[in-house]
Amino acid sequence: MNDLPDRSDVLWACVEDGFHVGSRDGEFLGYIDRQPDRRYLACDMHSQPIGTFADLRSAMDAVTSLEVSR
Repeated sequence: MNDLPDRSDVLWACVEDGFHVGSRDGEFLGYIDRQPDRRYLACDMHSQPIGTFADLRSAMDAVTSLEVSR
């Protein structure tokens, strides 16, 4: 059995081209910013970098996973 909460309740909004913010139940989770090299920089709710990812889905998963593990 999976003890992690369902991630389908995470809302991602594209604030501007290449910049996405994630929230759950109105709480800010973090953001993703597409870099000039087309990779995605994921940051947590405190604007601390989590990592850089080749695709948006991987960056979103990293932000969501980090939030879930806290």
